[in-house]
Amino acid sequence: MKIFLKMIFLTSLTTLFIGCGGATGPTPSALPQWYLNPPQSNQSFYYGVGEGSSKDAAKANALAQIGGTIAVNISSELDMKTEVHNDEYSENVKTQTKASVEKIKFTGVNVIENAYIAGKYYSYLNVDRAVLFDAQESAMKVDYANIKSLYKTSKEGNIFELIKNRDKIESKISTLMSKFPILKAINSGFNESVYSSELSKIKEDLRNSPSRAMVYVSHENSKELAEVLKNHISTYGMTLVDTPRSANEQKNLLKVNVSRVAQEKNVKMSDPRLIGASFADVTVTLTTRNSTNNIIAQNRVNIINISKDGYAAAVVKTAKFEREIQKRGILNILLENAAK
Repeated sequence: MKIFLKMIFLTSLTTLFIGCGGATGPTPSALPQWYLNPPQSNQSFYYGVGEGSSKDAAKANALAQIGGTIAVNISSELDMKTEVHNDEYSENVKTQTKASVEKIKFTGVNVIENAYIAGKYYSYLNVDRAVLFDAQESAMKVDYANIKSLYKTSKEGNIFELIKNRDKIESKISTLMSKFPILKAINSGFNESVYSSELSKIKEDLRNSPSRAMVYVSHENSKELAEVLKNHISTYGMTLVDTPRSANEQKNLLKVNVSRVAQEKNVKMSDPRLIGASFADVTVTLTTRNSTNNIIAQNRVNIINISKDGYAAAVVKTAKFEREIQKRGILNILLENAAK
């Protein structure tokens, strides 16, 4: 009986403690009305509220709420853009746009009120949409000018300079275009066609740039390697030529020479599958010259070939050379100035 009464007492005591200490946060009635029922954003201002362990954290969460409002506003527009302009507004651009919303540097921020309740800070603020738009548009125009400048500089060189910078320029264009829906969401009067039409022309020129490039491949006792190289050049979209072209086509011509040096390597192998195999230590040198015969790049590829059919068979194997091209990329093999 005593044990039973003791259990009842302990249970009641535990319940009492839980009842006294369970509620740690403020009750809804203790929170300010501006936090419970913040005003809706309008054409002039975005409104946001947030809470945090500090004033800065509360402010950051309020701005994150505004970012969420912008994201919701542009979501449907992005879906429509993807249907109408499948290239310019691909899934990649949609993903980039959502990432760009999270990185918005808010300007025109006005903290209307702060509160400190039960160990937490609460912040109520608005963002002037006109000020925010001006800042975002100015940053976009700087990026747009930089893209046009890089494209112009690349195009003024030979076609290979443009091809080398193609991926970089296309990446910058995609990032820039991902910001257009954000600008449109902030200010419905934003006219993206002023920029997108020019960017689309640049992208089209970049896509076609490999076809304007001509490559003449020669070799020294390495026909097999030259054929592998030619295949990758052709797959990339560049034009293979058998002989150097006329003077007016020289600007878009590269001359690539492939040479190979090999020596037999004596290796003791414990793996029974490799016993009796021959090893060839092969160094492939690719020398790239421009139309005036000046060396503009030189790469070396070091590989170890193995064959059970003898040393001569090991020397001419191409699989590892091909994997090295796939790893580095054909442009790096042809145009980078040093092997890595």
